[in-house]
Amino acid sequence: MGRQRTRTTVDDLVRRATGGRKLNRHKLFRPSLAYYLVKDPFWIWCHYHAPKNEAVDESTRYDELRMRQGVEYEQAWVEANYPDAVRIEPDFGHLALRNTLQAMLQGAPAIYQPQLWDLEKETYGKGDLLVRDDGHPSDLGPFHYRLIEIKKSNSLQEYHVLQAAFYNQILGMLQGHTGAEFDVVLQESSATIAYLDTEANLEQMRSLWLSLRVGETIPEPRRPPDSTNSPWRVYGNKQILEQKSLLLLAGIQKKERDKLRAAGIQSLHQLWDRHSEDLCDILGDHYGPIAYFVGQAYKTGEPLLKPGCQLEVPRAKRLIYFDFETSNAVHPTEPPHTYLIGCYDGNRDQYVKFLARGAEDEARIFEDFLDYAGDLNDTKFYHWTDFEIRQMRAVIHRWPMLAGRLERLIACCVDLKDAIQSAVFLPVPSFSIKCVAPALGFHWRQLDIGAYQSMVCYWDFLDGVDPSAIKKAILYNEDDCLAMWHVDIALQKRLGRSSS
Repeated sequence: MGRQRTRTTVDDLVRRATGGRKLNRHKLFRPSLAYYLVKDPFWIWCHYHAPKNEAVDESTRYDELRMRQGVEYEQAWVEANYPDAVRIEPDFGHLALRNTLQAMLQGAPAIYQPQLWDLEKETYGKGDLLVRDDGHPSDLGPFHYRLIEIKKSNSLQEYHVLQAAFYNQILGMLQGHTGAEFDVVLQESSATIAYLDTEANLEQMRSLWLSLRVGETIPEPRRPPDSTNSPWRVYGNKQILEQKSLLLLAGIQKKERDKLRAAGIQSLHQLWDRHSEDLCDILGDHYGPIAYFVGQAYKTGEPLLKPGCQLEVPRAKRLIYFDFETSNAVHPTEPPHTYLIGCYDGNRDQYVKFLARGAEDEARIFEDFLDYAGDLNDTKFYHWTDFEIRQMRAVIHRWPMLAGRLERLIACCVDLKDAIQSAVFLPVPSFSIKCVAPALGFHWRQLDIGAYQSMVCYWDFLDGVDPSAIKKAILYNEDDCLAMWHVDIALQKRLGRSSS
């Protein structure tokens, strides 16, 4: 007679989960850190090594609303697809862990927000959903659990897969069977991922985290204006400026920065004394001149024309600098739309705005904008990047009756960023208007308002929470328009000539 199998107990699973170690949340790895491992490793380094007094919490109501919407989407999906799922409570801790493991041993059809710990590998976290699968036995019984992560996202991201793979690994250790696949549910689709395809990346990322935690690896901050995430954005930018980091060189990417460092050039100061020929030897004939001339622009504090170029911005009798503010899908009821069109009319020296009250009012403000634009035969409309063009194409899709007039206006548009970037080297880390305008002496009047914060101001205005909040969004938009005008005028005075 064969040996009778010993039944796995909750205490057995708790021992697996803890590995005999105590929980220290501040020193452990969480799969939710996958975003930072992929996008912002400097943030993780700061968490362990940066002076705590340098942290500046810049989280906004937009961040809170987006997170809340993500949670609500997750809850709604589980309710719709697994209404009888066991929800693990409390939210965190040893009791939550024990309740998770008890539900697994009992063979619950689905388990929502399970605690998944592997303290022996210094990892813990809270997954989204476990679903019972009777297709293969495990230490739990004649079944095992399959992992599902739920993301309110339109597209699958690397960090989504990485986070889910970490949870799948922990789940496999706990139940004695690692599922060959796991699922990531998105807004409009889902993806089934083969676990074996992720294993090598898991170990690389775990090693990176350990290296960041002990300080063996000190990664670069993110380049401004995107910058390191809150609460380390201010500290990251401060480090970049104090060190005169090579991150300040617009157009020079990590591969080229590594080549410069290998050649002994660690900062802008060391770059200034090198000849263009030296830098071409290091970086090649494309990136060498970029590094040289952007370095010289920092040294002099002045814009420099690219060799053989002139700053030639197309001109007309009437010049309008315009900027859109948009509302995205984070709002619970309103679909995405343009809610504010602002323009600085250079001929009349005035800022004009067109403000919507909800998505259904979008067509009206574009009609008003087109009426204001009037005769397009001798008018140029300046914008920064192709954002406004893409938004007008979206408006044409939503409001086909505007197609003809908007297409004619699009034909009169000039991307001021492209015109400048193609001809000028500037002492900036990137050609974002938020970098270029301050380098030429312009500063926004509101330090605490950006595109996302102004969006929340619009929602507060729209929903009646704070009708006066829209004034902040309007002022932000006005400054965006004025920034383009200021940049154009400043560069024309120093470098340019106009073309008709």
